[in-house]
This record gives sequence, C-alpha cells and structure tokens, in this order.
Amino acid sequence: MDKKKSGQERRDLLKGLFLAGTAAILGANSKKAEAQSLSKGHSDEILYRETEEFRAYYDSLLDS
Repeated sequence: MDKKKSGQERRDLLKGLFLAGTAAILGANSKKAEAQSLSKGHSDEILYRETEEFRAYYDSLLDS
C-alpha cells in the first residue's frame, strides 16, 4: 500500500513540474510575441526626448 501511495505522489509531483515548466515556456513566448508586435507598429514613435536638463547632465559627466 505504501509503494502505491508514494508512486502516486511521485507522479503527481512530476505532473506538477511538467505543467509549471510548460506554463513558463508559454508565458515567455507570449511576451516575446507581444514585444515584436509593439516594435513593428510603432517605429515612428519618439521614445526619447532630449531636454536641456539632460544635456546639462551629460555635459557634467563629460567634464568629470
């Protein structure tokens, strides 16, 4: 009886690990696809704007 119980627990553990791994892989693929779709559709969008404050900061780094 103990062998059957430990065998069932082992199978349940392996099933859980398999499902967790599968979910992690699928989640990573969906994020990659989302990032690709964002980069294709918004190539003309300005994501960075140089301001006077940033220029002063960059200049202070060069002076150091």
